[in-house]
Amino acid sequence: MTKERTELATPYLSGLLEFWLTKSVAGRPPVPSSIAPADLRPWKDNIAVFEVIGEEAGTFVYSYYGKALVAAFGQSRLGATLDDLPPEQRAVLQPEYETVRRERLPIARVHTAVFGGRTRSFERLVLPMSSDGTSIDKLLVAAYEMTPRELAARPPVLGGAVLGGAVRGPAAGAAAGPVPLTVQKPGASA
Repeated sequence: MTKERTELATPYLSGLLEFWLTKSVAGRPPVPSSIAPADLRPWKDNIAVFEVIGEEAGTFVYSYYGKALVAAFGQSRLGATLDDLPPEQRAVLQPEYETVRRERLPIARVHTAVFGGRTRSFERLVLPMSSDGTSIDKLLVAAYEMTPRELAARPPVLGGAVLGGAVRGPAAGAAAGPVPLTVQKPGASA
């Protein structure tokens, strides 16, 4: 089976997506225990890991928060939940994370907003993981700040893209998003 997709603007995110695909088996998201902390070393400063608690409308708890994210956003969120975020941030993230849980596929997008008093853009990648092969109980989220040059080079597509399916409309605060990416089946090889 083949996988077709356009590269993400941030090479580190492309590498993380490739890594996630190697850990996916039989079309299912990776089992968290198949990923050692050392495996994530190239991305460790730019990732957050969420524990997902509850079946329907889950609670998302930060169980890891990288140093670059602390520096970018001014504080660690370790141990906090999405409910602890300001309402406007939660309104962007909650639907995105619920979509990843429901679709069981990654989502990538560019988000532009005012952080620390200045407008900044981050390319984000949200990757699902499943301990039992059925329910998504962890999310691996990576975010890299984009330079003005990277932003200018992006194609004019709005919103986020489900990696493996339909392009979603723009989320609140979203800037030009990735070119639609398609992963026909997690774990497929080129």
